[in-house]
Amino acid sequence: MGNESGRPTAVVVGAGVGGLAAAARLARQGFAVQLFEKTDGPGGRCNQLKVDGFTWDMGPTIVLMPEVFEETFRALGRRIEDYLTLLRCQTNYRIHFRDGSDVTFTSELCAMGQELERIEPGSFQRYLAFLAQGRVQYRTSLDHLVGRNYSGLMDYFSPGVLAKIFKVRAHRRMYADVSRYFQDERLRAAMTFQTMYLGVSPFASPAVYGLLPFTELGVGIWFPQGGLYAIPLALERVAREEGVRLHYGAPVRRILTEGARATGVELEGGRVVRADVVLCNADLPYVYEKLLDGAPTSLKRKDTLRYTSSGYMLYLGLKRRYEGLGQHTVVFGRDYRGSFDDIFERFRVPEDPSFYLNVPSRMDPSLAPPGKDSLYVLVPVPRQHPGVDWKVEGPRVRAQVFQRLAELGYPDLERDVEVERVFTPDDWASSFNLMHGSAFGLAQNFFQIGPFRPSNQDARVKNLFFVGASTQPGTGLPTVLISARLVVERMLAWAQQSQLPLSPGAPVPAPVGWAS
Repeated sequence: MGNESGRPTAVVVGAGVGGLAAAARLARQGFAVQLFEKTDGPGGRCNQLKVDGFTWDMGPTIVLMPEVFEETFRALGRRIEDYLTLLRCQTNYRIHFRDGSDVTFTSELCAMGQELERIEPGSFQRYLAFLAQGRVQYRTSLDHLVGRNYSGLMDYFSPGVLAKIFKVRAHRRMYADVSRYFQDERLRAAMTFQTMYLGVSPFASPAVYGLLPFTELGVGIWFPQGGLYAIPLALERVAREEGVRLHYGAPVRRILTEGARATGVELEGGRVVRADVVLCNADLPYVYEKLLDGAPTSLKRKDTLRYTSSGYMLYLGLKRRYEGLGQHTVVFGRDYRGSFDDIFERFRVPEDPSFYLNVPSRMDPSLAPPGKDSLYVLVPVPRQHPGVDWKVEGPRVRAQVFQRLAELGYPDLERDVEVERVFTPDDWASSFNLMHGSAFGLAQNFFQIGPFRPSNQDARVKNLFFVGASTQPGTGLPTVLISARLVVERMLAWAQQSQLPLSPGAPVPAPVGWAS
């Protein structure tokens, strides 16, 4: 098909981090790219909320695996330092337990050793072995498992890949694996809750996700100046520089197909945009159910797919600074295992919920008015379910959060709230087209990773591709950036087979086509 410049054309649906990164990569490889986003700006779940001088990241609040971010910019011919300023958090976070004790996690070994020995004498030596295993899991996964496309099950279960699967202990459960190193239940919880970054239970997730505490403790936690929203803004800037045409406030009604070929998209207003290839950054289950209705393709196993948890969010603007609250705080409720069973199996809010606090203004004071704080509260909760009414559950959870903060020494915090915004699983569903309000997309249990996860290329419509949390390789900002690289590799292979005239790295001509 091509366009007036003779370049092949691509339409990208959705301006999340994966969509922006993939669009920029495609443009750099010679595609004429148009991107359509239903909201009024970039970011998807990595979005930002601003009210009366207070600023909050709406979704992710930390950067892990900075090397993945660096690779993305390097592949686009740029230095990350010219687009993002990443600041390392000197203290990772403080964890408060229900018995009144607490522990501070840090990447500084001596300080971390003192904290661990205070909780469980003799644990520091085992912690070093735990880190050593985590490093193997991290490097092996990044270099050989997560970072590559698979041609199918036989490829995944080849002897070489199988050896690596066993090496990273992907066949084991994370909580049981971590329990080999720590006896104290508090440390077991502190070294496993990180699976909630992926919206899955540590009792169900593969032990390979021991790489998560390693990335925090061995590589570090990072925060971009300006907040996490600086990441989609940086990728948007690169995409524009590469010639991508970005259209905001332009919802896609459906993806057009003729036979086993995608031909473009139809926008809500009825306008049709034709393209040689379509790339979806909208959440994959939503695309198959809502945007591909009537197309000659469907989502396999859709009725048995497992989804991640969701989040009940409070975005609070405080009248004064709360110096006792650090950048990151984790507050555990009672019954660690039972709370995960409630969220993932019984689909109910735990009686005594755990939650996470983020004070972005601690690292970047510009994110709150002078003398005040922005406070982000995330309570892990089940995805949408008929038995959960957020008009009832929301106020109950909110009251529990403030009660627990009062117990931790902040009795006046609720009275000091100047601005408050609430986000529930219903809002995640309606604002970002997330099936069941699952904030992290499809779950990452053993049978939903690798080739078991929905593919980034449709099985029947070969020029229809996917990028983002619910496709391969999985959820989380670094993984979604890897997803962008992997899907573009597949798209280029398809373009080569289809003999499309690509000129990678060629100067980008003036944009043509449908105007913003």
